[in-house]
Amino acid sequence: LFFSFLSFPGDISTNISTRMQMWALRITVIANTAIAMVIAIAVKSVYGLYLICSDLVFVLLFPHLVLVVHFPKLVNKYGMIAGFSIAFLIRVLAGEPYLSYSAVLKFPYYVEPDGSDSDFGTQRFPFRIFCMLLHLFISMAVSWLTKFLYRSGYLKDVLDEFSVADPGNKVGTVIENAVVNSESRDNELVDSTKI
Repeated sequence: LFFSFLSFPGDISTNISTRMQMWALRITVIANTAIAMVIAIAVKSVYGLYLICSDLVFVLLFPHLVLVVHFPKLVNKYGMIAGFSIAFLIRVLAGEPYLSYSAVLKFPYYVEPDGSDSDFGTQRFPFRIFCMLLHLFISMAVSWLTKFLYRSGYLKDVLDEFSVADPGNKVGTVIENAVVNSESRDNELVDSTKI
């Protein structure tokens, strides 16, 4: 439920029903299952799947974890979305032989395929580390820029969907209210069983 709650923007998330949250969760599970199935069919070895998963965790999830756990005051949702999107795009453009597509973005020291051994070139540049560091940098830079633009008045607070300008963070308040409401419902259930 928490994922489907955060899937809806701003004020909509406070007014959605549990039924709507469940449908959002079901659709997301079906979409993720379809994507995973296509990847599993396309990759011919378990080792290839392992490499792809570990690669995506390192490039996309590790920077999120580091920033959210160790530097939560330096990042916001705008920065995290920008960093994730750009790092994902660059990682996809770097090519993946296990998914049978060549690099569109060729980093320095790229070795073209010679046709005898493989149909795909080799990236000799440490592009995964580059993507991960770029993700960290872009997340912090865009977070700082959006905070600056909203708090200095260059962008209107009405456009602030993720509550960067308001330190009272709407999403955090909504989540706290949801937790309090669920605790009060639990207390009501306990009281009704005593009768």
